Amino acid sequence: MQTKRRDHRERCFAFLLLLLAGCGFPGPVLPPLLDIPSQVPVVNAAEYGDKIIVEFTLPELTTEGNPLRNVRLLEVRIGPGVTPFSVDAWAQTAKSYPVPSPAPGPFTREIPVADWTGKEVLISVRAVGPKGKPSQWATVKNLRVEPPLPTPAAVKADNVEPGVKLTWQGGAQKYRIYRSVGDATPERLAESDKTEYTDETTQYDKTYRYRVQAFLDDFHGSTVSDPAEVTTRDVFPPAVPGALTAILGVNTVELAWTRSTESDFRGYNVYRSTDGGPFVRIAELIAAPTFSDNKIEAGKKYRYEVSAVDTKGNESAHSTPAEASAQ
Repeated sequence: MQTKRRDHRERCFAFLLLLLAGCGFPGPVLPPLLDIPSQVPVVNAAEYGDKIIVEFTLPELTTEGNPLRNVRLLEVRIGPGVTPFSVDAWAQTAKSYPVPSPAPGPFTREIPVADWTGKEVLISVRAVGPKGKPSQWATVKNLRVEPPLPTPAAVKADNVEPGVKLTWQGGAQKYRIYRSVGDATPERLAESDKTEYTDETTQYDKTYRYRVQAFLDDFHGSTVSDPAEVTTRDVFPPAVPGALTAILGVNTVELAWTRSTESDFRGYNVYRSTDGGPFVRIAELIAAPTFSDNKIEAGKKYRYEVSAVDTKGNESAHSTPAEASAQ
């Protein structure tokens, strides 16, 4: 009997050891998580038309390095500075602009310029975590709020020989020009201190859309104008040939003129008038700036004109006439 009791005690003891080995030892007691949102690192602010556009990104982690799933409150505050300055003292007098959908990620908050026109203001952002603990205020952004700049109006794009000429109406001192090719995203092209600009970087047979923005500096600009669209076409003829001469030879009239230098030049057309009659084309698309007219008759007076033609078939005006009389 004693042997059976001893075996039973040993088996119970071994089972207890097995349970203890599986459970391990309890660790230290940890404090509850505070879930304080991390500080917003950067706040950007600029005027765009009649709005102040505030942009920032709420970090995805708490100050304890855990994921931040949501916050109770995310707000932008704007107000004049205080003396002596401290962020907390300024925040107590600044106006709050809550941000909808307060979760980690990038945000944009629009604020009416009319609320702050003519004032020097400070702008900052703070989030309140799910347990009511606020983050630190972001480093404040300073902005002088100016009266809104009017949007440029009546923007027009014309196909001209150097490229595309833009004109618009506006009273600002400086403008930015944006351009897109086809349906691509507009990109900043140039700046102008006049209400016109010529884009000399275009190519023929492409569609361009232009938008114009008035601006004071990098932090104050108007809304962007409606687009002006143009499809560029080569409808521009070469320059008129110059210095045409007609010299009477043996049963010929020898013509010569200055050479065309256009990159798309194709050839010359030669025209002749006999005894004051209408000009008739007697040679077409010749390559050299010379021509020998051997179809002349004695006793008649001939006048000649020359034009230049490009690869698109655009023909220049006729040159100044040159005259010769056959003997």
